[in-house]
Amino acid sequence: MNKAIITFLLCLTGLAAMAQPEWHLKKDEDGIKVYTGETPNSNFKSIKVDCIINTTVPQIIACLCDMSIQTEWVYNSKSAKLVKKIKDNEFEFYSEVNVPWPGTNRDYIAHITIVQQSPQLTTIDSHSEPSAVPEKDGLVRVKKSTAHWELTPVNKQAVHIVYTLTFDPAGAVPAWLINLFLTKGPFETFKKLKEEVKKPAYQNVHFDYIKE
Repeated sequence: MNKAIITFLLCLTGLAAMAQPEWHLKKDEDGIKVYTGETPNSNFKSIKVDCIINTTVPQIIACLCDMSIQTEWVYNSKSAKLVKKIKDNEFEFYSEVNVPWPGTNRDYIAHITIVQQSPQLTTIDSHSEPSAVPEKDGLVRVKKSTAHWELTPVNKQAVHIVYTLTFDPAGAVPAWLINLFLTKGPFETFKKLKEEVKKPAYQNVHFDYIKE
């Protein structure tokens, strides 16, 4: 059951929680720090990841927007596809998360918006859009998830990332059990992201809405 609980944690994305919880460091390894915190009006804890990746902001964005490779680095992602492109920096995508037996696979739709607030800060916000795609038999639809990325260049070859996630996995899984296994999914996802951004496809990429 433990594996079923942690498989969907980092596959959920969305807008940052309104109130920041008090964070408690739970894992610090390979330059990746994973924190958990209490979530207002919820029994499910929030997650924060803090790390530095040797890459650029456009490379990270190119990787995040490439639905074809999400299953290669997002922890236990089974599938991902673009639902709708709204603008160059705004889109919706659908993803299914593989949850081993006896759990039930989850799916979700995330609305993503990417904004360069200043040369020193680019944010990626998204929120769940549970009705954007009809629900499918045999899957549990995640209806509440909010997350926020802050990308700050350290220099021309490194980016400081702060990622926060608040979610409700839906279904009949008790919150206390989920809260016991919050760190593995985030840690494994960001560990793989560090390698994924190095691929040739994401080198020398540029976006009109990102000034370097």
